[in-house]
Amino acid sequence: MKILFIHNRYQYAGGEDAMLLMEKTALETHGHETEVLEFDNQQIDSLASKIRTGLASFYNRQSAKRLKETVRRFRPDLIHVHNLFFTASPSVLFQAARMKVPVVMTIHNFRLICANALLLRDNQVCELCVQKKFPLHGIKYKCYRSSAIESALVTAITGAHKLLHTWQNKTSRIIVLSSFMKEKLLSSSLGVAGDKLAIKANFVTDTGIGDNQREDFYLFAGRLSKEKGIGVLLKAFLDEPGRRLVIAGDGPEKEALAEAIKDAPWIRYVGLQSKENILALMKKCKALLFTSVWYEGMPTTILESFSTGTPVISSRIGAMTELVEDGVNGFHFTAGDPADLKRCLEKFDTDAGKRLLYDNARQTYLDKYTPAAHYAAIMKLYKEVITDAQLTL
Repeated sequence: MKILFIHNRYQYAGGEDAMLLMEKTALETHGHETEVLEFDNQQIDSLASKIRTGLASFYNRQSAKRLKETVRRFRPDLIHVHNLFFTASPSVLFQAARMKVPVVMTIHNFRLICANALLLRDNQVCELCVQKKFPLHGIKYKCYRSSAIESALVTAITGAHKLLHTWQNKTSRIIVLSSFMKEKLLSSSLGVAGDKLAIKANFVTDTGIGDNQREDFYLFAGRLSKEKGIGVLLKAFLDEPGRRLVIAGDGPEKEALAEAIKDAPWIRYVGLQSKENILALMKKCKALLFTSVWYEGMPTTILESFSTGTPVISSRIGAMTELVEDGVNGFHFTAGDPADLKRCLEKFDTDAGKRLLYDNARQTYLDKYTPAAHYAAIMKLYKEVITDAQLTL
């Protein structure tokens, strides 16, 4: 099978770039031929270029032309889009339809229904725009890059293509990462039918199982920011000198963190660490703490924790309610509630049967999040889409 990936890189590399590479590698390992048609936003560096690119992002003729040339040369069986904002634009979907090449598109965030893609404002969940085709709140609150002009452009682009039914009519299938994301999109203004949305989780490579005897510390690994629940985490630990915590990461709350723990030697901040060091800490810790107060997408940190056989204590919100099964491979606590987090920690510390949590965490990974599980799921989807396209010719 020949698969053409379309990916628009952001100005700063992120999880979508890594997932594309992993998906491409997995397919090539099984003998499929792949190619990436790549766009980027590196030239969007001034207000004029932002406006110019924003206007072209409704329908970029040059991007459509590049796709046309690539399809004629590569002759793919299927196109898989990972991101088309902003340089690629929805023009690539129209061009693919004209050339009768089926399109699968992965949605990694909430960009199509939220200007900042996160359903987050002032470090709290915000759904003011979810059910509006042209949501003015995103412009009012300058939700994209703190700019009313840029927020208006994003809102206009997504709104126009809602009215044109682009997402419904110019894609064969849209992949979402969780049932939560699917339900959120179905209850939004997006206008996509339920049978168009396919749930397929992310995956991670096998990092190897952790130590059988764990060291006496909990681990937080991630961005040090309010939406990640760093304040909730500290409140749960600062008055518990008998409970050790290791924090790894960097972010805007770094200085506040350092000040808060200066007289709390049981809380150790190790700074920004390499992936290898994070995995080593996961393999030693009692459990991973995931304290986000927003919906997230599909946090690879949780998947990697399961890969090491490490249970996760997470906020009960968004996709985390699916990833972490309460009492099976970890525990849930009420998002934003340090007292409930403390309850979970006490429960974990006193649970005589918690060895099963470690076994279940590893089994969760083996059942759902391995490269093999991903390959089986994506090939099943690809074959269904190609068969449907052939029937309509």
